[in-house]
Amino acid sequence: MREGFREIVSGWTLIDDFDDLTDRIERSAVWAKENSPLQPDEQATAAMMIETQIMRGIHRGDFEPYISADHEEV
Repeated sequence: MREGFREIVSGWTLIDDFDDLTDRIERSAVWAKENSPLQPDEQATAAMMIETQIMRGIHRGDFEPYISADHEEV
């Protein structure tokens, strides 16, 4: 993982803040555009961050009524 990307994403799994994760995803997207193509580990990290953000959105009820925040698979 390249240093610039690492600086943006470092510690993202330790922070349970929706807005912080959104900011990191947005900053990593800008970085990726300037430094593409992403390396496999960078791409995997970005995918995990986005998937986590979607799950947090489901838990917050952002996708109601299409996906219930009480959905068993969440």
